[in-house]
Amino acid sequence: MLYGQVELHNVEELVEVGGRPGKLMQRVPESVRSGLLELGSEQIRRAASIEIRFAAESGEAAVTIASYGGSSRVQLYYGDYWIEESEVGAEPTTIVIKQPVPGFQFDPPWQGQVPRPSFGAIWRLVVHGFEVHLLDITGAGLRPPEAYEKPALTYLAYGTSITFGLSAATPDLSYVGQAAWRLGLDAVNLGMPGSAYCEPAITEHIAGRNDWDIASLCVSVNMLNGGVSVEEFEEKAGMMVRRIAFVHPAKPLVCIGLFPSFADFGWTWPGRNVQASSSEYREALKGIAEGTGLGNVSYVDGRELLDDWRGLSHDLLHPGNSGMIRIGERLAQRMRPLLPGAQG
Repeated sequence: MLYGQVELHNVEELVEVGGRPGKLMQRVPESVRSGLLELGSEQIRRAASIEIRFAAESGEAAVTIASYGGSSRVQLYYGDYWIEESEVGAEPTTIVIKQPVPGFQFDPPWQGQVPRPSFGAIWRLVVHGFEVHLLDITGAGLRPPEAYEKPALTYLAYGTSITFGLSAATPDLSYVGQAAWRLGLDAVNLGMPGSAYCEPAITEHIAGRNDWDIASLCVSVNMLNGGVSVEEFEEKAGMMVRRIAFVHPAKPLVCIGLFPSFADFGWTWPGRNVQASSSEYREALKGIAEGTGLGNVSYVDGRELLDDWRGLSHDLLHPGNSGMIRIGERLAQRMRPLLPGAQG
């Protein structure tokens, strides 16, 4: 969305929250959020690689933001190129953006020779973590990016905390970020920690969007751990897959089965009452994908994407950095032939 002279990527609505300055940068409209279960309505407010994008005529700008519920990580890029990283908490923080040294990106005779495969000469603040409010943006000659300064194709990802990138050290190390980087895609991250329940509100939201070219549905270890039977999972996941696929028959839709986890040993997360097995969920999702009869729907087993248990973190559920990179690498290999316009 456009906000003044900048673009807010992976932000669908700016929401006023009582007692907090500025406006919450929210990934879905409030009308969608209100239709989710309580936990989902909270988690969808968290920033998942949302971006503040702009060009600055003066080469300098200042962005003031605050993060509620915990510290959020901010990565600054100039086009495709990382510059620095910082953390933001509840105290409003102003991030000053200026040309770093050396000036290969900015000054003749080198400026025009810098390869720009995905993004043009624009500033990108990538924000990831909790509920981030935008308070102010200042700078001379600010403007939003032009179409040619951004990737031509967009990848939308829905899923759990793994999709959100909860256990990745930085936003760019999530499997969504890794797959998008390898294919030169823009990424829309709709990961919902602990709350990816294939609900009608989020299904209709994704189906109603026309700003993506390929999507993945990584569903859902949350439902497995939440005691959802395989029959109920099949019903809800099937509704989501079929609805999105039928509305967008020309767009590839990749259904990702469960990644390897403690559940494959028959173990149960403490305090949970599990009603199905990992293999039953995988077979159900595979059957859903194959049963649509549509050529745009495909299935990939999460164990094929994360093929090494060492890629998991201590809880044997969330992939660590190496696991995220491996998933992104192998997912990109699966997605590349589905998108003729992708890089690589």
